[in-house]
Amino acid sequence: MSGGIKRRLRWLPNAVTITRLACLPVLLVWCIVADGPSWPLGIFFGAIAITDLLDGRLAALLDARTPLGRILDPLADRLLMAVGLIGLLLMGRFAWPAPTIVLIRDLATIAGFVWLARRGVLMQIDFAGKVSSGFNMGCVAVGLAVSGSWVDVCFWCAVGLSVLTFGNYVGIAVGKVRAQGRGEVASTTT
Repeated sequence: MSGGIKRRLRWLPNAVTITRLACLPVLLVWCIVADGPSWPLGIFFGAIAITDLLDGRLAALLDARTPLGRILDPLADRLLMAVGLIGLLLMGRFAWPAPTIVLIRDLATIAGFVWLARRGVLMQIDFAGKVSSGFNMGCVAVGLAVSGSWVDVCFWCAVGLSVLTFGNYVGIAVGKVRAQGRGEVASTTT
């Protein structure tokens, strides 16, 4: 792709992220009025979730990583998960502990990343976090689409993976804070 085209399309990744954010009120209302799981609702959630891959690939392809995108993209992902998890709770699709654990983990992760950033320790989503997020989004989409014990088992696996990746982030953060305390430059995780 030529440099001129790349420059003209650099707005596209952030536009995709903003579109994802704009879909969240529709998703929430749909979850509120839904009588239970339905394929269209699960597909709608899944389509919104897929835009996370799309905006990331576009940002890399167009060399369009921006400070705004670094904030909006993970925020949109966490808000999408929050709306999907709240939808599952409103439908009575899962007992409250499973979605609540993931919600608390996401809130703690966001708060931790912000707290660390204010102290000069920058955290990034690593590969394990991306896998966990993708698996969680897939499980929420399926949970919004269908009922079944196999979905419940998959969802609890996603909860476990969320807890494990949270532990991973805590370990990385502790290492970076210690390195900062010793005056070392902490490397970023990719």
